Amino acid sequence: MCDCRLLGSRPVKVTPHKGRGSDRKEGIPSSSLFVAATISAFEAFANTLESLEEDDAIVEDLLKLETIEFFTPESRLQGSIPRKKADLEVVVHFDSTLDADWESLMYQFANEAGIDLDASHAYQSRGLLFLPGLGNAVSAKQLAQFSFIRTIRPMPKLRIIDRPSILRSSVSLIAQLPTEPPVDPTCRVAIFDGGLKENHPFGLWAEAIEPPASHKIGAPIDEYLDHGTAVTSAALFGHITGGALPRPYATVDHYRVLGTEVADKHLYNVMLYVDEVLSQSNYPLASFSFGPHEVAGDDQVTAWTSMLDDHFGEGTTLATIAVGNDGEAQWPKSRIQVPSDCVNALGVGASDSTSTDWQRASYSSVGPGRHPGLVKPDLVFFGGTDDQQFRFIFPGPSVAEGCGTSYSTPAIIRVASGLKSYFGSDLSAQAIRALLIHSADPANHHRDEVGWGIITDDIDSIVSCEEGVVRIAYQGKLEPGKVLRAPIPVPEQQLLGDVVIKATFCYGCLTDPHTPGDYTRAGLDITFRPHRLKFDKDPKYPNTDTFFKRHEKSNEQELRLDAHKWDTVLHNSKKKRGSSLLDPTFDIHYLAREPGSK
Repeated sequence: MCDCRLLGSRPVKVTPHKGRGSDRKEGIPSSSLFVAATISAFEAFANTLESLEEDDAIVEDLLKLETIEFFTPESRLQGSIPRKKADLEVVVHFDSTLDADWESLMYQFANEAGIDLDASHAYQSRGLLFLPGLGNAVSAKQLAQFSFIRTIRPMPKLRIIDRPSILRSSVSLIAQLPTEPPVDPTCRVAIFDGGLKENHPFGLWAEAIEPPASHKIGAPIDEYLDHGTAVTSAALFGHITGGALPRPYATVDHYRVLGTEVADKHLYNVMLYVDEVLSQSNYPLASFSFGPHEVAGDDQVTAWTSMLDDHFGEGTTLATIAVGNDGEAQWPKSRIQVPSDCVNALGVGASDSTSTDWQRASYSSVGPGRHPGLVKPDLVFFGGTDDQQFRFIFPGPSVAEGCGTSYSTPAIIRVASGLKSYFGSDLSAQAIRALLIHSADPANHHRDEVGWGIITDDIDSIVSCEEGVVRIAYQGKLEPGKVLRAPIPVPEQQLLGDVVIKATFCYGCLTDPHTPGDYTRAGLDITFRPHRLKFDKDPKYPNTDTFFKRHEKSNEQELRLDAHKWDTVLHNSKKKRGSSLLDPTFDIHYLAREPGSK
């Protein structure tokens, strides 16, 4: 009927005129598809609609469309774009293999509209081109008339980085640095932050790496150096409690990515520098305690999130990203900040203490994340409060203190480096991610507050099991469309009483930022089979029991939202009678999809 090309989509809620969901005022989840075609193709489509008969085969498909409308220039403008010239971010539907013929025309159109697009600092991801620009409200409205523009918005600013305060000599806390090298010197952690102070005391365990002049990061800034030094201390030693400090697990490469030239549009300088480092290295672990001051949105994916998910989707690097410190703001400003909405990385929040009655630190930003990736933050760790601050080693060596998700984030990467240093290549990045989530304790807190829960920095308690508990790790690769049967080991003798089975699945995958509602290209359909000799029909396939579904009977919409079908993390536990288990298994089916499909 009409030769159209799918450009992208965004999640929306609609209230159908009739049928299922028409009685829900809040609407039901759906997708708004962006399609492109020639004018003649759209005219032919309109003419075909007028000639359709009720029994035509295409009518049934057309009835699935709630509405068809043009993507107006006004709907492409987001945020408050100032009247005076300011830094803007322009997002374009763009495929380098299909759209090269009009790319130069877009830059010409932008120039005539009064917007200066900086092509030298563009970031290309699947389906989208992210561009920094300079313009005002009038010029933005003009550029929004270009058909392939998706969004024009103010350029996000850098999150505020607080300088840690130095503890005075009146505070009786003495910390003794170790003299040994890291437990595993070959295990290297990449820290991206404000740099290390010249007289930092981490010479045995950390290397300061300065940015090339070509990336225009600028000269170091004192408060950023303080922040970077504190972050590095947290990655090496965790929260300082005094006495002899533990030996660091790994070596830290600290990349200074903040400086005098980093402001507004120059955040793209930082992003492209990080992109270059990750492209030219193979770090098993990385940590980010900074980013744009921008709340994660349901209907869009930012350049930062897209870039990091592109790298971490390969599954060879485990990264932690601070969720931000705006948890006390009014919703939605209290929501997690990008790029902690990455589905291929751990978004980290902060707790207010290390005691058993811990709570979410009031400043720690809250979830949910986007779908897929609703469970954000993934984890929390002690980040300090005004009354009980997080402490670090500073030059002297002396002790400094502060609070924020900036410090809980590298503290978790320290635990991950402990697992990596002890197990080496025997544990993949995804296996470490799964172990951290599997051992987390939510302590009855709401998932939007603490994600999967708080983790301990006691490595032994993560890798060893108490009496009556066994922990099994499966790792490997599963091809699309294939099924893997994972046995759940249980003793041969009949188990008495109740048995709790807890399972965590983690994987990395390609993502599509131009279709945020269908962001992940891979999903898992996991079938739990508790007893190999109980069948209803085919003896090849024992009876199933629900495990990740919240309801026994879930429709596709509920599966998408409740079972986290397309999320890169699945985690749940189930209690069963021991007598109901015989060689239980999980059948893991790898689902794959293309953009715009389910």
